[in-house]
Amino acid sequence: MFVLDSFVSDRVNKMVEKGMVNEVRDFYNPNADYSKGIRRAIGVPEFDTFFRVESFCDGETQANILGEAIDSIKINTSRLARCQLKKINRLSDIKGWSIHRLDATNVFRKLQRDADDVDAEWENTVAAPAVSIVGRFLYNLESEAV
Repeated sequence: MFVLDSFVSDRVNKMVEKGMVNEVRDFYNPNADYSKGIRRAIGVPEFDTFFRVESFCDGETQANILGEAIDSIKINTSRLARCQLKKINRLSDIKGWSIHRLDATNVFRKLQRDADDVDAEWENTVAAPAVSIVGRFLYNLESEAV
């Protein structure tokens, strides 16, 4: 899961760079109930402390509190991804569904290195096998190992 955590971390960093803090600020309400609606989204509760104190503290303290909020978002997002994976696996076990796993680890590794052949890697390891699996399902063909 190292690749997942690394990808989530990079993704959250990019979201912050593109204005996530201000976007979440639009939903911020110090009296809000974070157990309902849009405020349940990852990011909103994590920024609560930062928004409450940002106007009362110095820049260094702001940066530390913001960093803690961002770290919490990364942890919670990784936790959510793991939870979703467990649910998918449980459906396979309980319902007997035939779930195919396509390992995109190399794609994410190449994304992190800004490799030139990311699109080709995606095509070969994810897109083409997925199209094949769906085709076999639609046409009731014998399943082949992927």
